[in-house]
Amino acid sequence: MLNIIFDMDGTLIDSENAICVAINEIRKDRNLPKLENEYIKYVLHTPTLNCPKIFYALDNFAYPSYKVGFEKYFHKAYEQDVKIFDDVIWLLGECKKRNYFLAIASNAPHDELLPILQRHKIAQFFDKVIGSTPNIESKPSPMMIDIILQSAPFAKSIFIGNGAKDEGAAKNANIPYLHAKWGENPALLKSNEFCDAKGLLRLIEKIV
Repeated sequence: MLNIIFDMDGTLIDSENAICVAINEIRKDRNLPKLENEYIKYVLHTPTLNCPKIFYALDNFAYPSYKVGFEKYFHKAYEQDVKIFDDVIWLLGECKKRNYFLAIASNAPHDELLPILQRHKIAQFFDKVIGSTPNIESKPSPMMIDIILQSAPFAKSIFIGNGAKDEGAAKNANIPYLHAKWGENPALLKSNEFCDAKGLLRLIEKIV
């Protein structure tokens, strides 16, 4: 049996372009110039960079998530331009058939996660959902993973994400990591990468 911990944005939900839209809307309202989407994604996935300072020109930002305080922008963007990746519902159903323990560990604000998962009709698959709070360190800290594993029932665990912060969290928690590259050419993938739901399930089955 297996504990599977997922990141959410960019791993299960195709939301990174919506995040870019929200960040640029915030910048517009703060009289800051627009940033290119690829640069925003680079910043989001680079653990050493300060997202609030780069995105909003804020030197002192007390929250672990760059979304806190700007929720209305992200709500609007998520409602307009977000969907789950192809066959994610099928994948999660297959995992539950195998009695895997499923969890979410996301740097998004904790209170935002369940409504998003419910909107996309996948909340029921998860046994535990943890997001960023003032008392929970964001990835690449292993804190979210460690909290989940305290109540997870099985000896084997994996983390599935789509960026350096996710990979770092898995490494810091000392569990295997699988990396999402949705839509990529399968011939270009590394051994721990997947480009579709069936490819991810094959990687999971190898670990079990």
